[in-house]
Amino acid sequence: MKTLTSLLICCLFAASYVNAHTLNRPESTNYINGVTALNEGNPEKAYELLNAEINEHPQNGYAHCYMALICNYYGDMKMALDAVNNALELLPQDDNEYRSFAYYTRGTMLLNLKEWALAATDLTEAIRLNPEDTENYKARAEAYLNNGNYEASFEDVTTALKLDSKADVNDLVLQLLAAAPSAELVNRIASAYTLIK
Repeated sequence: MKTLTSLLICCLFAASYVNAHTLNRPESTNYINGVTALNEGNPEKAYELLNAEINEHPQNGYAHCYMALICNYYGDMKMALDAVNNALELLPQDDNEYRSFAYYTRGTMLLNLKEWALAATDLTEAIRLNPEDTENYKARAEAYLNNGNYEASFEDVTTALKLDSKADVNDLVLQLLAAAPSAELVNRIASAYTLIK
């Protein structure tokens, strides 16, 4: 039995290794250094490097995706939306991880613009592509809450907590308690809230 289990584990690692190489994610210097700069909290340097990457490799959807984050950080919503739309056009269809990230990014931008229904649509696609990401559910819960779909919002908060019992959903739960239209929903929300305290 140990041999079979070991073989299955090796096959899973081999499959993920092949899939990662099939996707051909970029390895260019400007892209790698730009993402590194962004991860290190240096958006100015990241912008410079990713802009150079996009000028040199305009088909790099991954660079456009990160550029959307930077433009959003600097408050340039038009450029951020253009960048994320480019990312969604250019990212490989089979790269669920990054496509989910791009839909999540655009969904959160739409939340900031108070386009609740459009945000929920993008976040639903992010969830379809990556159903294990707690942040996708939290963001969609916010969209549903603001659109008056309290039951769906509560379901997403519950799912987020099931995926990560330490997920920061306190503000969402308090907003749901204040907005819930029925005592029955208030009681269900209150019960869930006591579980996270």
